[in-house]
Amino acid sequence: MRWVVASLVLISTQVFSAEATLEIVAGQQRLVFSQPQLLARGDVETISVPDSEYRRRFTRFKAIPIAHLFAGVDVPELAVVQCNASDGFSANLEKSRLFSTDPKASKAYLAIEDPKRPWPRLSEKTASAGPFYLVWTNPDASGIGSEEWPYRIASFRVLSDPKGVFPKIYPAADASPAVQNGFRSFQKNCFACHTMNGNGAGSIGPDLNLPMNPTEYLQAAALVALIRDPASLRTWPQRRMRGFSEAALSDSELADLIAYLQHMSTRKVLP
Repeated sequence: MRWVVASLVLISTQVFSAEATLEIVAGQQRLVFSQPQLLARGDVETISVPDSEYRRRFTRFKAIPIAHLFAGVDVPELAVVQCNASDGFSANLEKSRLFSTDPKASKAYLAIEDPKRPWPRLSEKTASAGPFYLVWTNPDASGIGSEEWPYRIASFRVLSDPKGVFPKIYPAADASPAVQNGFRSFQKNCFACHTMNGNGAGSIGPDLNLPMNPTEYLQAAALVALIRDPASLRTWPQRRMRGFSEAALSDSELADLIAYLQHMSTRKVLP
């Protein structure tokens, strides 16, 4: 009997310890939620999301609107919300898109994996997208990019002064409109995985300026090929970069992104 009781205690402890937590940090505010706490909320919805990383093989999620999750959290007007995943992915998300109340715009949700009913494994990966996954309904309405769907989320951090946090990623104030547009594309599509001049939280890909900028060692056509379809240029077992189709990144946006990279090659700042 003692052995049975001890085994049950061990099993219950293992189950409890397996429950993941989500952290939200905004200045002096710090909120921590467990999976059961979030799943027990009254604002949990069951939503259909055909455009997630699972595509149509798994579409039903229990989720909370992101705007509800951040109710009572101080998010300054010019702040961005940094979403950090356990695998080193770190996306900086625009407040206006994340908390939009426009019924015609895309709507952001935090999908919560139920520990008792795990989600399927992601293709070619050994784990699911859980425990927490940022998903969108009607993503085309606001042009939500692939880097704005972070999964395996561990925390959200409100950056009230992003330029103060990441000063070395900014182009010169008098840079051309193409460079400024390219900078916005970099923030949306690249900054989640790459750093610039050592600034940033993403750790999946290499720094895009140190020690060399890709525009310094790749011909223009090769750089375009790398961004559009990385496997067409080079591939290896641990390669994780996905390509950006014209639907995700238009030719003009891609040209502006390369203009930004070229501009930053003249603004190297050592860590």
